[in-house]
Formats: sequence, C-alpha cells, structure tokens
Amino acid sequence: MLPEWKQIRSKKITPVYLIIGTEDYIINETKQLLIDNILEGEEVEFNYANLDLEEMPIEVVVQEAESMPFFGDKRLVMANNPLFLTTEKSKNKVEHDTAKLEAYLNEPVDYSVLCFVARVEKLDERKKLTKLLKKTATVIEAKRPNENELKKWIEAKLSENNMQMSQEAITRLIELTSGQLTTAMNELQKLMLYCFDSKEITIQDVESLVVRSLEQNIFLLLDKMIAMDIGGALRIYYDLLKQKEEPIKILALISSQFRLLNQLKVLEQQGYSQQQAATKLKVHPFRVKLASKQAKNFTELQLNQALKRLAEIDLEMKTGFGDKEQKLEWFLFELQDNRQKRV
Repeated sequence: MLPEWKQIRSKKITPVYLIIGTEDYIINETKQLLIDNILEGEEVEFNYANLDLEEMPIEVVVQEAESMPFFGDKRLVMANNPLFLTTEKSKNKVEHDTAKLEAYLNEPVDYSVLCFVARVEKLDERKKLTKLLKKTATVIEAKRPNENELKKWIEAKLSENNMQMSQEAITRLIELTSGQLTTAMNELQKLMLYCFDSKEITIQDVESLVVRSLEQNIFLLLDKMIAMDIGGALRIYYDLLKQKEEPIKILALISSQFRLLNQLKVLEQQGYSQQQAATKLKVHPFRVKLASKQAKNFTELQLNQALKRLAEIDLEMKTGFGDKEQKLEWFLFELQDNRQKRV
C-alpha cells in the first residue's frame, strides 16, 4: 500500500493532490479512496465534480473548487488530463488561464480538495506552474511496478483480506497477467471471491481461473515449441481459432514476439542488461525477463529465418494466397523442424 493511501484512510487529507502515471489500478483506487474518505453517502451527488481539462478551461475547475459545499463539509474536484502541464499538445486547444490556478495553489480553500489526474509518465518540469503544483500538492505516483513491487502489492491485498497464497501461485499469477498490476489485481479479486471459504488460493486455482490474454497464449505457444511439444502448441492455436481470433492477428503477435526475441539477442550480445533492454525497447521489464529466457533457445539464424518466413506468410495472407489457418499451422511444423535440427 502506498504511504499516501494510509494518510487518506487516516483522514489526514491535504487540499491538493496530484496523481501522475499510467497505472490504472493506482489511479482508480486513489480516486475511490478520496471519494470514500472525504464525502459521505448522498454528498457525492452534490459535492463531487469530475472534470476533463481537455473539454473545459482550468478557471472552471478553480471555480468548482472555490464553490461552497452543499449539504456537507467538503467538496472534491477531480481535474483530469492537465496536458498544459506536459509537453503533449491538446487536441481540443482549450485556452487555460493558468494565473487563476497559480493563485489558487498559493491559497487553496480549506473546504475543498482538488485532485489533478495526469495519465502521463512525467510533467514538463521546466514550467513554473508544474514546479508550484508539485511543491504544494501531495504527489501520488501511479507508475508500473517491477516484479518485486508487484509481489508486494499482491501480498498486501491478500493480507488485507486474510487470504493465503503460496509464492509459486503468486509468481504464476504474475506470469499469466504479464506483470501488469491492473490485470493482476483484477484477477486476484476474482480468485479471492472463488476461494473465499477456504481462505487459500492454490496454483491450481490460478491455472484454472485466470484468463489468459491473446498475448499470453502466444507466449505459451512458443514455450510449447521450445519444449518440443508440437501437440501442445497446436492445441493452443486451435483454441484461439475456436475463440474466433483471426489468423492474421495471431500471426502479427507471433511476429512481434519473434522480433522481440531477435532484438534481445542482439542487445544481450552488446552487453545490455535486461532492465537496460526494457528501457531501450520500451517494453515492460517482466516481458523482457520472460522473453530473454525464450531467446536463449534460438540461434540468431533461426530467429532471422522465422522472421523472414513470417513476413512471407503475412504477404500471402494479405493477398489472399492459400488457406490462412493452414499457413500458420505449417509455420509451427517448420519451426519445430528447425528446432530439432539445432538439438
């Protein structure tokens, strides 16, 4: 749990908050915590404003914050998408009188809480207003956690609900949700409801209940190929077809994964660490960690040959040459044959 969350739950509320980052779970949980701990019952209807700064100017937000609460002691104003604090360009070109916000930040009213929600990696630190906001606000970082941090998030949620889960099961949950906090916490909520009576979540529960994304199924398909399990790989492929996934979409994801393996192979040869590779490729570190293991099972030549063949299949599919489903099926057999030649 974030230290700022503890402060909010203890009713130690500050006049201004700034949520910055792209992790939906942290953003949504923070917003709900503020609502639950500032407003009561029907007060939400009268004293809560959720505004979009892409649609209206900042002076309207300030006006909302300065308005007296109705049937309550506090007002809560959410100000979403403050792109004028970033280097990004606004699509709607709303004109903001930032002097009004500057004046408010210097003297915020004591009966309102103003929360800015910036779904960006960072603000423009060169701007005077950004510096003032970060100085006066309680800043909550909604950044993607690394694997160890994600484990702590899961363990904290389990403890909060008096649930037990082995480290093996936690690791598997992280793998099946590709190290994504929001997805992992949503799946964990489902697991806790299912295992409410036993108070224990097993790895079998994780395997049977956690929904695999298309990307995760592609990753598992390649894992089966690496293990020389052509039958297992084909079962995953046929299941995807039964789920009405388009062969060309499956092809695109397989190609994307092979490109990642090839890029990692090159970067590792150049001495890049996994973290450095993740930063350079702009890929989640957990995905890089898993892909790095897969890359070790292919030579650079095999990866290049696979990418060349995938490009050929892509062209054939787009020009209507042959059966799309069968082309990917044959690619799996070809890949298996090339893997066997290496052993």
